[in-house]
Amino acid sequence: MVMGRRICSERNILICLYLTIFLLPLSSWLFYFVLVPAALLSMGDIFLTKRKVNYGGKWGWFGGCFLICSFLSVFDAPDKFFSIFNWCFLPLAYAFLYVLVSTYLAEKKEKKKALFVFFASAVCVVIWGFIQYADAGCMARGLDAGGWVDPERFPLLKRRMFSTLENPNLFGAYLLMLISVFAPFALGERNNKRKILLAVFLFVLSVCMALTYSRGAWLSLAGIVLGLAVFYDKRFGLVFLAVPLILFFYHGQVAERFISLFSGEDTSLSLRLALWESTIAMIEEHPLLGVGWGNYWLAYPEYNFFIEDADVVIFHAHDMYLHIPTEVGIPGGIFYFLFFFGQGVVSWRIWRRGKGTMKLFGLSGMLLVLSAAIDGIGDYALFSCPVSCCFWALSALCVSEERRGAAG
Repeated sequence: MVMGRRICSERNILICLYLTIFLLPLSSWLFYFVLVPAALLSMGDIFLTKRKVNYGGKWGWFGGCFLICSFLSVFDAPDKFFSIFNWCFLPLAYAFLYVLVSTYLAEKKEKKKALFVFFASAVCVVIWGFIQYADAGCMARGLDAGGWVDPERFPLLKRRMFSTLENPNLFGAYLLMLISVFAPFALGERNNKRKILLAVFLFVLSVCMALTYSRGAWLSLAGIVLGLAVFYDKRFGLVFLAVPLILFFYHGQVAERFISLFSGEDTSLSLRLALWESTIAMIEEHPLLGVGWGNYWLAYPEYNFFIEDADVVIFHAHDMYLHIPTEVGIPGGIFYFLFFFGQGVVSWRIWRRGKGTMKLFGLSGMLLVLSAAIDGIGDYALFSCPVSCCFWALSALCVSEERRGAAG
């Protein structure tokens, strides 16, 4: 019994959890080697110490129902083995990570350490991103392989930063999460040295965001600024006055990419419209259980109305609001979005009732959900396990404050 307590100690669990957080954006699989031990040790700790587990409060029920619906969708999947395998490594991993963070990172001290780990990991990701971006040959090969540039529409766009996330849009979504969480702490920081450090950090993240050339991420960044104007300081609204001035005087590829959002001439926009048409047809024919978790790419060829090349694999619908109900059915989709937006509701309550650090976490949580919700309109970055795990870990870190402060 004593040996069991030592092995399953809170200290060992926290070490595994911090390592998981650090490795999340650095590798799409390496973090599992510390997440699994963290989950197993926590089970032993809960059994031996009768520790109270935080499942996310009343909103956790919606997350649990989604987990059940996504599991049941496996039985209607074209490839059941792949579906259950994918379910174990995505939704089940989300659930364990969310509960672990909510349960073991509830104290202010642990939360600050977790933010520092996210910060340190982001520094590594950003450094690698600049190294990749400087290597024009490597970047060009990677972009051509992924099809992330449109030479006919943007002949001068040869490079897009993607760092360890392997895709510019995924990297953009990851940067959005970091900006959402750290911006309130930069604004609320009273120590001048730390404030300057956070300001520089956010500036570098913004530069990386521009170099991803991810238009959906840019719009989501505008959503973050709007959120700050509404909930923090109205003067942030003045930032939008600079946009038309930049577009008028600057005619580089950033401006070209942004303006193309409203031109209707871009191939990626046409592709999305076609994908959405096919996805709606999939939902109509599989409304209850969907096509099976992780099986969108297998079901899509039967509903392909646009892409002539049969070798092109479409892994997701490029729209979060369509993709989720397509794979798990309409009931599962409803539970998912109730839990997803519930994180924003809880964060708003923490922002309204909290003080100090707790209040900042509440604002971070709101911006996190807001940016992901906007980005999800034209893409589905949470399809990526590292990105989705980062989102749910950060979300749990923000809303778990309610249990010790706002809710009390």
